Amino acid sequence: MMTSISEKASNQQIEKHIQKNISLATYNTFRFDYRAEFFAIAESVESLKAMLVWAQHNKHAVTMIGGGSNLLITGYVPGLVIINRLSGINIAESQGNQIYLTAAAGENWHQLVSYTVQQGLFGIENLALIPGTVGAAPVQNIGAYGVEAKDVISRVQVIDCENREVRWLEAKDCGFAYRDSHFKGKWKERFIIVAVEFELKKQAELLLSYGGLANQIHGEPSLVGVFETVCAVRSEKLPSPENLANAGSFFKNPIIDESEHAQLKTRFPDLVSFPFEGRYKLAAGWLIDQAGWKGKNHQGVGVYEKQALVLVNHSETSAKPLLELEEQIKKTVFDRYGVLLEREPVELPTISSEAS
Repeated sequence: MMTSISEKASNQQIEKHIQKNISLATYNTFRFDYRAEFFAIAESVESLKAMLVWAQHNKHAVTMIGGGSNLLITGYVPGLVIINRLSGINIAESQGNQIYLTAAAGENWHQLVSYTVQQGLFGIENLALIPGTVGAAPVQNIGAYGVEAKDVISRVQVIDCENREVRWLEAKDCGFAYRDSHFKGKWKERFIIVAVEFELKKQAELLLSYGGLANQIHGEPSLVGVFETVCAVRSEKLPSPENLANAGSFFKNPIIDESEHAQLKTRFPDLVSFPFEGRYKLAAGWLIDQAGWKGKNHQGVGVYEKQALVLVNHSETSAKPLLELEEQIKKTVFDRYGVLLEREPVELPTISSEAS
C-alpha cells in the first residue's frame, strides 16, 4: 500500500482535480443523464484520501462509483461523486493449494476473472462476464451459477472515511448475505473499498450443478471450459450494457420459507425454485415472465425479451419511466404470487428524485 499524503495539502491543489456540475450519463450503465454537484476521478489511494479531506473540509457528502453497472441514479447527486479507477493486481505465493490474489477496487471484474483463468487459478470462473468493478463484488456479494463472492473473499481493504486510515477487514466480519453486505448497509457511509483479497486454489473441483451448467459444456469439463461456457450462456441471455443500457438483474430472487413454498408449489406446479439455507429461493425472472412482462415496453424502457429479470433503457435520459415500470411489475407479481420483489441495483442518494 502506498504511503498516505499529508492532510495539510492545500484545498487549492486538490480543487484542480475536482469538476463541477458534471453529467453522470456515461458513468452508469442505464445511461440516465443526471448531474453531480462535484466530480473527480481517483487513480490512487493518495488522491482518494485528498478528495475525502476536501469533501470533509467543505462539508460535502461523498458518493463512490465504480463501473456504474449495478447502479440506479434518479436525480441530481449532491456533494462529491468520485469515480474509482484504482488499479493493480498482485498474486502472493502461498503454501499448498491455496493462493492469495489482491486486486484494486477499480479493476474490471470480468478482466480479473479472465486473468485468474489464464493463470490456472480456480474459484471465480463461474462469475465471468458480470459487469462492474472489483470493488462492487463485496458490496453486492455478487453471484452466479452457485458461486458467490463471499465464497472466495478473504479480506477487504478499505479507507475509513472518519479518519482516512487504510485497513483490512476480515471477510467473516463483512456481513455477507444474499446480494448484501455491511458495505451496502451500516458501513455504506463509513468505508470506501480500495482493494479485495481473494483466496483461490491451484486445483479445485469445478462447480457445475447450478443452472444446468454441466449440460452446456462440450467435452471434458475444465477451468477454461467453464469460463468460456459461462461467457457464452450469459452473452446469449443477457444484453451487454455497451449495446443496450441496463444494470443486469434488476430484481433479487425472493427467498421464502418452506410452508409458503409448499403453498405456491400447489397452486403453481411449474414454479421454478431452489433449496436455499433451509428455505427456498424463487426465480424472479420466471415470476416476471409468467406475469406477462417479458418483452414489454413502457415509455422508452422495458423488460428484456430474452430475460425478464433484466430491465433495459431504450431511449430515456430520465429514470421516471423505469421507476414506474418497476412498480407495475412488483404489483403484478405480488397480486399473482403474494411475493414482493426487491430491487438489486443500488440507488444513489439524490435530490429532486423522480422516485418522489
